[in-house]
Amino acid sequence: MRLLSVFVEESLPRQLERSVANIVGTDRADVVDRAAIRLLLTQLSGLDNCHVRFCYRPSDAHDAIRFWLLPEIIDHPDIHLDPEAVDFRPQSDGNLGRRISKAAGDAFREGYTKVAFIGSHCLEISSRWIHATFAQLNAKHMAVLGPSEDGACCLIAMQEYLPSLCRAVSWSSSMESLVQQASRESISLYRLPELPTIGSDSAYQSILSGPMGAKLRSTIEDILESG
Repeated sequence: MRLLSVFVEESLPRQLERSVANIVGTDRADVVDRAAIRLLLTQLSGLDNCHVRFCYRPSDAHDAIRFWLLPEIIDHPDIHLDPEAVDFRPQSDGNLGRRISKAAGDAFREGYTKVAFIGSHCLEISSRWIHATFAQLNAKHMAVLGPSEDGACCLIAMQEYLPSLCRAVSWSSSMESLVQQASRESISLYRLPELPTIGSDSAYQSILSGPMGAKLRSTIEDILESG
């Protein structure tokens, strides 16, 4: 069984990732955040034989996250995900690495055999990308890492619980710490090509001028028009 866990934040200015608010301003950061999630869901359309779990913060945001994301999945014409193959779980306490470690441990205890984690601000991750990730979890590779263009990590996947590797994960710091941790533990890795993420002003501008730029602008406009 395969599981994709998407780490998301409740889309409110006071709880947004600091990087997004710093880039576009707090008054528009929630719109960019919602647009990024909508595009990600569109990109994940066609994901087969894979359960999708939205791991959310804060822990009391269950209803807010469900009432935000389920209508997107069910009603948006460009999103094709099976709502029956989706669930929602709160993230645990601690830094990102500890939260991923807890979520990974829970997933393997539930019987999943391949588990991947992504954030919500890498718009070019797609269903094909996730299928390719799971395909690389084989006899040669215990884990897969996806680097962002700024040298951080935007994806981690594994076929067994690797708590110390999980605890080294950060969406914003160098991925080399993950590579070094894997080397110390003799964990065989497959490294995906770099992808852009919304993590800095230059990265945001790069996305706007790249292949996803027109879609992101259009999605932002649609959300602003719909209120």
